[in-house]
Amino acid sequence: MPASAFDLPRSFAALLSSLLPGLGQGFNRRPRAMAVFLVPTLVVLAVAWVAIQGQAPTMLIARMIAPPVIGLLLALNLVVLLWRLVAAGHAFWDRRYPRRAGPLGTVSLAAIVAITVLPHAVAWSLGTTAQATFDEIFSGATGRPTPSGPVALERERLNVLLMGIDSGPGRTEALTDTMIVVSLDPVGKTVSMLSIPRDLASVPLANGDVFGPKINSLMSYADRHPDQFPDGGVAALEGAIGRLLGIPIHAYATVDLGGFVSMVDAVGGVDIRVRKALSDPNYGGFGVGPGWSIEPGLHHLDGANALAYSRIRKSAGESDFTRAARQQEVLIALRDRVAGPDLLFRLPGLLRAVGSTIRTDLPRDRLPQLAALAEEIDSSSTVRVVLTSPQIKSGGASKYGSTFLPVPSRIAQLTKVIFGPPGADPRWPPVASGQGLGASASAVP
Repeated sequence: MPASAFDLPRSFAALLSSLLPGLGQGFNRRPRAMAVFLVPTLVVLAVAWVAIQGQAPTMLIARMIAPPVIGLLLALNLVVLLWRLVAAGHAFWDRRYPRRAGPLGTVSLAAIVAITVLPHAVAWSLGTTAQATFDEIFSGATGRPTPSGPVALERERLNVLLMGIDSGPGRTEALTDTMIVVSLDPVGKTVSMLSIPRDLASVPLANGDVFGPKINSLMSYADRHPDQFPDGGVAALEGAIGRLLGIPIHAYATVDLGGFVSMVDAVGGVDIRVRKALSDPNYGGFGVGPGWSIEPGLHHLDGANALAYSRIRKSAGESDFTRAARQQEVLIALRDRVAGPDLLFRLPGLLRAVGSTIRTDLPRDRLPQLAALAEEIDSSSTVRVVLTSPQIKSGGASKYGSTFLPVPSRIAQLTKVIFGPPGADPRWPPVASGQGLGASASAVP
């Protein structure tokens, strides 16, 4: 028989072994070869199946992309690809077929090889992108030494300082216009969020001195004066906020405004329930404006509009305090999108956005634990508080502009509750015990 008469069966056998090594050998009636290829394949599949059982998508992806697991998975990806190609080739060139394939067989084999390689190439690209993203994210804030703060034990609160950096056009220095302390309780499975007003002045420093200007300029000032702040601006701000609140700040994360827009767009936007109409005819930036407004109701916002909702403060009845509350809303909405079931499909774009946006010194080995908490903690387990009266008071007009001053005793009362011992009820104001968190945890005073 001509060689071309065998093109269809040999191609079908190769395709079967490409899909599941060993099946093509079974089609060719080679039971021993089938066992050689199929048994190891089934063992690997069984191990993978057991490993992913009970894993929520966010937790699973966190474990997969966390070093050194991702390096092992990339190597395994190459081994599996090679195994599939060898199995397909073995089935194609089985001794029952002529050594030389016909034209159809040659074209079919090339197509099978391409189909086999494609998913592994995608996995390799995604994995190497994740590795590069990790290197960027965990390299610390660009141009600043990575501070070595206290280390939180596994069952202790983890306190992270989130900083939104505004260094856009018109700025002479990078200002931390958003400062939110996020405290994760791994025992009670709750999150406490406390926003620090950017106009807070006369804040105590870690060494006991006082920084007279507004706190949002501290990081930039410290970076410009290394003789006074040898550890850099991030460490200075961590120390000041830690001293102000009476808690250790274990890690930081910085986000720039443009990168925030990219992150929201990468997850397909966020859902926000707007409680009151907002309008600022002068707002503009990042593709929005001049002018921005929104009506009450449920809205799906893209990155630029989510940023506008977070930043607008000159609408009637609005202030830095109400803006801080909206920033917390958007962060929670973004968390909900990231922890959603379609994360895998959005992962490439999200990795690119996060890698160019976020810098942090969070311990890499805590990522799976944090991802697990993200799956379990929702808005009903989140306490959102803005530092306002009576914890701070008006400082009036000064050479730094209109300011607020801390009231240490009132701040201590607040932080004792919202950053209390692991497992304690963090709601503010305190409520009777035994009622659980409930929806009141989201209240902003």
